[in-house]
Amino acid sequence: MAPRKFFIGGNWKCNGTSDDVKKIVTVLNEAEVPSEDVVEVVVSPPFVFLQQVKGLLRPDFSVAAQNCWVRKGGAFTGEISAEMLANLQVPWVILGHSERRALMAESNDFVADKVAYALSQGLKVIACIGETLEQREAGTTMDVVAAQTKAIAEKISDWTNVVLAYEPVWAIGTGKVATPAQAQEVHDGLRKWLHSNVSPAVAESTRIIYGGSVNGGNCKELAAQPDVDGFLVGGASLKPEFVDIIKSATVKSSSS
Repeated sequence: MAPRKFFIGGNWKCNGTSDDVKKIVTVLNEAEVPSEDVVEVVVSPPFVFLQQVKGLLRPDFSVAAQNCWVRKGGAFTGEISAEMLANLQVPWVILGHSERRALMAESNDFVADKVAYALSQGLKVIACIGETLEQREAGTTMDVVAAQTKAIAEKISDWTNVVLAYEPVWAIGTGKVATPAQAQEVHDGLRKWLHSNVSPAVAESTRIIYGGSVNGGNCKELAAQPDVDGFLVGGASLKPEFVDIIKSATVKSSSS
């Protein structure tokens, strides 16, 4: 089986102006990073900047939307449909981010429906899962992330175009980072869950990436963990250090 290609996603969240976008993209375009054989890089600007970024960004990097609607477009004011993203040749979408689960009350089932629909329209999905601090302290981390993953597994049959992003909610934007051992433990648990509940092949091939205050300083140690297949980066994806995070992919390629 081919090794899993390292995956780096940059989630810009609700940030930026068109000038900011030009600056960030210029840094990325000029960066010397490992080849596409070694790392897949996807950046996710707000909807209004997707076309601008797609037009300016180097061809070996892709773009992702930060969300999309749960079914076909229509009378859903303010929503963006998977069909529209496919029409604009936006290849990826982030779904189920903890901010949407918390702020928009998106349930496990709703997120799973979104994932299934986006895949049906030919999009590739970065599906986010993760536990809160209360859940971690109560010792229910694996129960929580398994339930979130199970909801998705019940709605899809093909995992080829899914990247699973484990983002402990307590580590997002807080500066707290799961230790490499904590990240590895959950990623290993998720891979075992996929092995038992979906298939050994899916467990082996599906990329499980880590998100939660990843930066230039901690990325190499996290990247060295056997079941960490990349990162979904928040704040640091708006800064030049995002390039250092992309380069951490070489930790994997040199060890494999």
